[in-house]
Amino acid sequence: MPFDFVCPFCYERTRVSEDYLGQSGPCAHCGKHVMMPTRNAQGVLIPTIQTGKAPVAPKREPLSPNARRWRLAVIASLATSLLLLGSAAVFYGYPVLIKRIQIAAQSNDLDHLKQIAEALNEYEARYGSYPTPVVTDASGRKLYSWRVLILPFLGYEDDYKKFQLDQAWDSPANLAVVGRMPELFASSNSNDALANHETNYVLLTGAGTVFPSTGPLSRGAVTDKPTILVVETQNSGLVWSQPGDIDISAVGLKIGTKGAQEIGGLHEGVVLAIDTEENELKIPTDVPQIVLDAIATPKGGEKIPPNSFQR
Repeated sequence: MPFDFVCPFCYERTRVSEDYLGQSGPCAHCGKHVMMPTRNAQGVLIPTIQTGKAPVAPKREPLSPNARRWRLAVIASLATSLLLLGSAAVFYGYPVLIKRIQIAAQSNDLDHLKQIAEALNEYEARYGSYPTPVVTDASGRKLYSWRVLILPFLGYEDDYKKFQLDQAWDSPANLAVVGRMPELFASSNSNDALANHETNYVLLTGAGTVFPSTGPLSRGAVTDKPTILVVETQNSGLVWSQPGDIDISAVGLKIGTKGAQEIGGLHEGVVLAIDTEENELKIPTDVPQIVLDAIATPKGGEKIPPNSFQR
């Protein structure tokens, strides 16, 4: 609460805010330096000794040459220690940070791949085999991709109903659905796949895969464990509903950066995939070709050496 302060030098009375308790400054009337009172625990004003002069900070004795040198040495030592600690933090912390960023980026793609694999397996459970990679009309003309067929199993029933199943992916009616591409068909590690409605996740097709030209297999027909079901690739240049996967009968199975021809290319040192059992596969880019071929075949009976890739 405000209080009345009487200057001990000019005896002028001033109404003072509680905020100024214990502070000092020149009197508004005579200019003499005055000290405001304080309050005790009971709220009673306690006057202070008035000298009319501002308090002077005590002078520090100058340091002796030895003391000055000692202080400088301590400061230099502390600065060196901080520099060394900072350097160590950068040296040891930066690789850890980079590793964590890489793991987070991989986890996001693996989540997309796993949702797609789950939808493929739900489709297989309902219809008895995996979906055909390419839907064709009676004349054999390619219409659209398997991704359209699994839309209901991904929670996109409305988009599936809007898609004209007797028309090609680029018909006027179906192009209207292209812009409604599910985000999980594109990798967040691609700069423009989502914006261009392109997919980063493909099937391996052709002889000796889960999707041969004679028709897709059932899950039960896959006897090799693990067998790749869906795998990542660089921007494929293919709209998500457009037919197109990696036909290893035509181009072989290679790791690289050529979308829709080679797998991988989104993560340094590793290719991400999901097998038919919905296990995560982190395939090193330097994996032997014999191992790479083995995990593409559904019933080749190959023996895969332990630690050939990470699960």
